[in-house]
Amino acid sequence: MKQLDKPAIEGGKPIRSKPISAFPKFTNEEIEAVVEVLKSGKLTTLVGEVTRKFEEEFAKFHGVKHAIAVSNGTVALHVALRAIGVKPGDEVITTPFTFVASASSILHQNAIPIFADIDRETFNIDPASIEERISNKTKAIIAVHLCGHPAEMDQIMKIADDHDLMVIEDCAQAIGAEYRGKIVGGLGHVSAFSFYQSKNITTGEGGMVLTNDDEIAEKAKLIRHHGEPEWYHYVLLGYNYRMTEMQAALGLAQLNRLEELNRRRMEIAKIYTDELEDVDALTLPTAKPHVKHVWHIYNVLIDLKRVRKTRDEIVKAIKAENVWVGICYPTVLYLEPIFQEKIGHGNGCPWKCPLYGREVEYKKGLCPNAEWVSERVFTLPTQPALSDDQVIDIARAVKKVIKYYQI
Repeated sequence: MKQLDKPAIEGGKPIRSKPISAFPKFTNEEIEAVVEVLKSGKLTTLVGEVTRKFEEEFAKFHGVKHAIAVSNGTVALHVALRAIGVKPGDEVITTPFTFVASASSILHQNAIPIFADIDRETFNIDPASIEERISNKTKAIIAVHLCGHPAEMDQIMKIADDHDLMVIEDCAQAIGAEYRGKIVGGLGHVSAFSFYQSKNITTGEGGMVLTNDDEIAEKAKLIRHHGEPEWYHYVLLGYNYRMTEMQAALGLAQLNRLEELNRRRMEIAKIYTDELEDVDALTLPTAKPHVKHVWHIYNVLIDLKRVRKTRDEIVKAIKAENVWVGICYPTVLYLEPIFQEKIGHGNGCPWKCPLYGREVEYKKGLCPNAEWVSERVFTLPTQPALSDDQVIDIARAVKKVIKYYQI
């Protein structure tokens, strides 16, 4: 029995003989929806109708007037920033504890990312820290609903109203989440979604921009398609950011399953909590009472004072048990080379842009809560395709490794 308790990385027997995969699984209806588009020969939104139908249904689901389908979630953020008028020399406040797109999309507009700290419990951006970072250059706030837990939108919108700022909701990890009874995506001025394969619904790649503002919607449509309101006439600098009809067909079918898929993620999160709640060296994630958490991922914190290994060593040992585990996110964004070296677009742009005329310092200690979390966090998957037995095995592997190394 002692041998079984020894981690595989130390010579013990792994929890599983074969690794767990956590890829999405599709129904026959979803597969047939994509096949029907292929049979039609209408593969682009310029000639097909499926993308428009997906946009209509996605807008309806969120209670928002306009939905603009795009090629991925990063593009959705870029389109949103451009459509609200963010320009060179502007500052946009966001979180440093997130995927890079929440900040790199700001650089794509030649604007300056300003990082606010996070709340240690939800890992979401802290409204008080947002207010501290506002300057006369601030144009907008990107509020990320991290892990599927909505950010504190009432406070964020009040700050935005007080300072005449625009708010973009980054809903990439929170499709179907709710804040005080309202679904996220319609709480700010504009929102951005991702349909990457790990997201709560997927089109493989793909994204969506939502807004109730007619002018923002029209700009977003022009930005998506070469700034072209009619064939071969161009009124602004645009891009080819269109979604394909195949993606839209899968997205439309997945949208019909969203409640089912999110319910499964909630079940998986509960299994993790039930299995791991007695592990003293771990702090497990929770949901605030006024939100509906959709558990895109399950982020756990290690008490580094209670284990004799680093977080990275712990994660390596858990992986050796043939289960899936990751780290979201191992560093704060501003300590990454793109910000430390201010690589951007080259020649110091956008930080050296004469329209900005300031110095921004991305130094250690800028957002202490975010740094503290990034040193301790690791991530368990919540893909609906995981079986209960697989989820329990992941939890058992975590428990086995943590208890072995616990002080």
